[in-house]
Amino acid sequence: MSFRHLRYTALLALVPATALAADGREAPNFTGPLVTPAVNTLPAGRLNIEPYLVFANVRGAYDNDGSPHSVKHHARQWQLALPMIYGLGDTTAVQLTLTGARLSTHGGHADGLRMGDTVVRLQQRLTGPGADGTGWVSSVSVAQRLPTGAYHHLDTNPLNGMGNGAARTLLAYGVQKLQYLPDGQAVRWRGQFAWSPNPRHVNVHGTSAYGTGRGFRGVARHGQAWNLSAAAEYALDARWVLVNEIVFNRTGMVRMKDAAQHAWKLRPSHDLSLAPAVEYHFNATLGLIAGVQFSVAGRNASRYVAPQAALNMVL
Repeated sequence: MSFRHLRYTALLALVPATALAADGREAPNFTGPLVTPAVNTLPAGRLNIEPYLVFANVRGAYDNDGSPHSVKHHARQWQLALPMIYGLGDTTAVQLTLTGARLSTHGGHADGLRMGDTVVRLQQRLTGPGADGTGWVSSVSVAQRLPTGAYHHLDTNPLNGMGNGAARTLLAYGVQKLQYLPDGQAVRWRGQFAWSPNPRHVNVHGTSAYGTGRGFRGVARHGQAWNLSAAAEYALDARWVLVNEIVFNRTGMVRMKDAAQHAWKLRPSHDLSLAPAVEYHFNATLGLIAGVQFSVAGRNASRYVAPQAALNMVL
């Protein structure tokens, strides 16, 4: 299989919320789901840090017809992500996410933990919750991926490639709502739609994440990308929360061309995954979430299972 399908999950820091509702009851604590990013913003001057540890196990692939196929030897990747959100104002936040990973297969492994791509994100809240914390919250954001992960010049070890060289911009709109069920239990809904235009072409030299070999010189031109996700968090009590989430990703065609003007295409891909999880809250500013994201359908994409955990801290 081609390891160009093995990509990072977009792991973004999420904000717990505790407040007294208008009727005097204490609002529940939430860390947020594993994948869908925060919609509400932090108060000015507050910092949210949420380190993630992910173990991704690629078990096979979906072909161009969407049929699943297994592979004899699995690819495994330990991933670290460190999202940090800072409240610039009560409705504006900025985020920096650093990533690193170590990939291994039956034939070898990366030379230790390798740096991945870096993401900078600016978020503006459009509407806020009511005095009791309920009601719709909405926001828009722009994120820029910086190609800090190696993706070419990998002649000594192709498994050291942790990026694809594309400086991709992501525009997103998110909504969130806290509501209380008739029995008094709290549920928080969250969703996001994101779109990325075509990034600038990527220069590719030598062995690379695109499957090219020694001596190659050319370019890769990426297509657009889309993401749609939705999540629900159900509070059992002040400490325990059950989470479920559905995530859809689609990546456009990649057009390759070498120095001799020979051209070929890497087919577009998409995948659908679920991400159930459990949250445990030590207090209002410290929570732990653990779960697993796994693919259930796709096309030209990896079949994977990715257990993961994150510690959410608000300072």
